[in-house]
Amino acid sequence: MKNKLFLVSIATIFAVAIFVTRADAAKSILFQDKILTVTKVKTEIYISKGERISPKLIVPGQDISVRAFFGKFTDEVSWNSTEKVAIVKKNGKELVIPMVSNLAISKNQVAMPEGWTYFKNGTAYLKFPYLAYVFDRYAEYESDSEEFQWKEKLSFLDIQYIDTNNSAPKDKMIHSSVVIKELASSNKR
Repeated sequence: MKNKLFLVSIATIFAVAIFVTRADAAKSILFQDKILTVTKVKTEIYISKGERISPKLIVPGQDISVRAFFGKFTDEVSWNSTEKVAIVKKNGKELVIPMVSNLAISKNQVAMPEGWTYFKNGTAYLKFPYLAYVFDRYAEYESDSEEFQWKEKLSFLDIQYIDTNNSAPKDKMIHSSVVIKELASSNKR
C-alpha cells in the first residue's frame, strides 16, 4: 500500500511539473531565446531617412518610450485611455500596443506581440532589442519563419533596417541606427 501511495505521489508531482512547465512555455515572449540580454548599459539610437538624421536618443538600458521612438518617423502616436492602448499610426495603418489582453484588433491594425512592450509610471515602453532583431540589417529570414512574418506585418512602419553595434564591454553603450525607407507617401519629419 505504501509503495502505491508513493508512486501515486510521484506521478502527481511529475504531472504538476509538466503542467507548470507548459504553462511557463506558453507565457514566453516571441523571440526571447534569440535576444541577448545586456545589463548596465545605455542605448544610443539614431533614426535616419535619406540625408536627414534625427537627434540621437539615449536611454538607460535597452527600453525606449514608445512616443519618443515612433514619434520620430510615424504620422502619430497616441494613447487610448479607455482601451489602455498606445497607437502608432503610419500610412493608414495602426500599430496597437495593448497594455491589457483580449483586445479586438481591426483590419488596419497590427498588435505588437505580448512582452515586447510594457507600461511603467504612465509611459508605454518598447523593448527595443525585439524590434532590432526583426529588422536586423544583415538577417536573412526564411519566408515561412516568424521573423519574416513579423517583418512583413510591421512593414507599414517603413523601417528599412536596424543596424546595432554592442560596444558595451568598451563603453557600456549599445549603438543602433534605424534607417527609414524614403517613399513619396511617407510622412516628412
